Amino acid sequence: MGLGALGMMMTEPKPTSAALFGWGPNDRLGRVLRYKLQVKKEPGHLAEALDMLVYDDIVEIKGMVHTTNINGQRLGWYEIGNGEYLDASWVQPVYNRPNPIDRRPIPAEGCLGQITVPIVPVYSRPNVRDIHRTFYYENNFWIVGKTTDDQGFPWYELWDDFSGVSYFVRSYTVRRIEPEEVTPLRPEIPQDQKRLVLELSTQMVRAFEFNKPVWETQVSTGERNGSTPMGRWMTERKRPCRRMVNEPDDPNLYDLPGVPWVSYITIQGVAFHGAYWHSNWGKVMSNGCINMKAEDAKWLYRWTTPEVPFNQYFHGEPTGTRVDVVTGFGDQPKS
Repeated sequence: MGLGALGMMMTEPKPTSAALFGWGPNDRLGRVLRYKLQVKKEPGHLAEALDMLVYDDIVEIKGMVHTTNINGQRLGWYEIGNGEYLDASWVQPVYNRPNPIDRRPIPAEGCLGQITVPIVPVYSRPNVRDIHRTFYYENNFWIVGKTTDDQGFPWYELWDDFSGVSYFVRSYTVRRIEPEEVTPLRPEIPQDQKRLVLELSTQMVRAFEFNKPVWETQVSTGERNGSTPMGRWMTERKRPCRRMVNEPDDPNLYDLPGVPWVSYITIQGVAFHGAYWHSNWGKVMSNGCINMKAEDAKWLYRWTTPEVPFNQYFHGEPTGTRVDVVTGFGDQPKS
């Protein structure tokens, strides 16, 4: 739905967030993921710098070109203007898609929602922003309630699954996920005839049915040797969203709310999941988890077992889809 139509439906003033900059729902946008990202005159790291963008700047993406560096690696560059390029590794592709008011009640057990605008300011209570937190496009959250402020504008209450508190965002920034969006993919294939192979050397994950490849995508695994453990695993626990915070003894500080489509493979928490803090696919980037584009993580979440019931935030079973983590193609995992 276009912004003009949305405005007529909601009849409320535009908020100060990046959600309503005047871009339409099909305008291809990018969110800057570094605190300083140079705008280059040509697609290359050695090209002349024309400008400097900063974290959370939003730009319109006009196109994409690819180059090859001296090591033979293929690099992507977003064209954001005539003779203006950004390193695509540090830009999150986003869209600006505000939502009309959803008047359905929130189920007693809650329901799943997804952020559909580039940037969302977060509040401790409606219209009370005394916290420094921001949510982003394709973040998933468990909606536990909705309310209106003193001006009658609707807000969603989002559960923080790490702290147990609630946060509030304007309802137009969140789209409720419908049951048909998370139905299992290819459920007719026997569980023992589905498997995933993660190749660390190529940073690729492939899905197999009856030993035939049916899907593949680039990922980003752990930077430290062994942080993404090799061997044979299975996706026995899954959840549609998670706030991920570094362990107390982990020197890499991170606090990532709304991580989407989480499929665990180890009891320590190594998982396939969507990542919105980088786009450097094909390079090691994580603390051990397997970072993916959100749409790829959703495909894997739906294709693997166990199935997470639509009204549940978390589900686990004794068995799941087999995952082989190997060095390269043709390698066999150690059981």
